[in-house]
Amino acid sequence: MLTQDIHQSWQRFKIGLSIFVVGILLLFTLSERHIALHYLSLVVLFIGFAIAMLGYWGIFIQRFSFLKNKKPPPKL
Repeated sequence: MLTQDIHQSWQRFKIGLSIFVVGILLLFTLSERHIALHYLSLVVLFIGFAIAMLGYWGIFIQRFSFLKNKKPPPKL
């Protein structure tokens, strides 16, 4: 999972962010109708957050490994 492609991580981040936004919309629109809808919207919100953070973690690891493997500039 840590050696995944940057494009897969970016795609996972976008999907998670979209699910997170849907959770927010559900929370603001349906949570007043019934307590079960409130908890359902919170579950959707946290699942979206977790997926987005997995994608962001992959992006972070890929960029960090790029900086770690970068050669230092030559000395003058």
